[in-house]
Amino acid sequence: MKKIIILSGAILCTLLNLTSCHEDGLDDSIPLNPVMTPIKSVTAQDGDETVAAVITDKNKTIELSLKNLTSLSNVDIHLSISKRAKLVSPADSILTVDLTQPYEIVVNNLIKDVTYTLTASIPEFVQIDNTKHKAYLLSNDSRALEGDINKLWDGKRMSKPEAYDEVNYGNYLCGTDDGPSSFTFDIGESIHLYRFRASLYWAYTNVCPKRYELWGYLGESEPSKSGDWSEWTKLGDIDNSESLLADFGEGDNIYIEKENSPKVRYLRLRCLENYRGDNSSSFSLCEVTVWAYNM
Repeated sequence: MKKIIILSGAILCTLLNLTSCHEDGLDDSIPLNPVMTPIKSVTAQDGDETVAAVITDKNKTIELSLKNLTSLSNVDIHLSISKRAKLVSPADSILTVDLTQPYEIVVNNLIKDVTYTLTASIPEFVQIDNTKHKAYLLSNDSRALEGDINKLWDGKRMSKPEAYDEVNYGNYLCGTDDGPSSFTFDIGESIHLYRFRASLYWAYTNVCPKRYELWGYLGESEPSKSGDWSEWTKLGDIDNSESLLADFGEGDNIYIEKENSPKVRYLRLRCLENYRGDNSSSFSLCEVTVWAYNM
């Protein structure tokens, strides 16, 4: 009996010591961690479009690129804040801001107030939405020999020679029996042309265009279906005679200075010579891309 009493006393002392240690030395509270992404999104009204900003939490920056506005003095902004964070300044999440200068947004991330800097820019030029492009067949344009002309604005281009899988082996080949070959397309809107790029399919061989031209229609109405070249204006020449395989991925580019930029909606490509070497002008491309000055 004596042994049992002694043992019970030892157990009781141990329990009391453990309870005392727990109460005096241990903290079982949950640590408070800061919200790593206190600002979920920032959007702005850019004409008829809603544009999302690029938020960099590491540098505490928010960047907007607005292509439709002509001024940054009154930009409609909407802020979306994380549920665990709190907007300190401005007072409201929907506001109109003067973004001609950097604008500060302050949020509390549960630990401290953090300041993000919002900036905006209006780019000098923008890429035209290729879904607006469509064929505009003229009487003296060349017949299709292979592929679908709509492949030229499906957003797929080859980054290097023989990377045919990148475009699902899709290209558009057109040609004629005599004289230069050509095709015409409608950009979808009137623009001040900044840049035109033709992305090649064949790498300086076969029906890859060696010498060709870019033409534009400068009239206000639609061009006549006759395709009379006297109604069109040549905008630039492309000569691939000295091109190397290393040049392939860049495509063939024509740039136009702002002061000389024509206002166009309809463009034509006219091939004078390809790489077959038999005086053939049939030519193949996999993509055309258009940029406009933001005017």
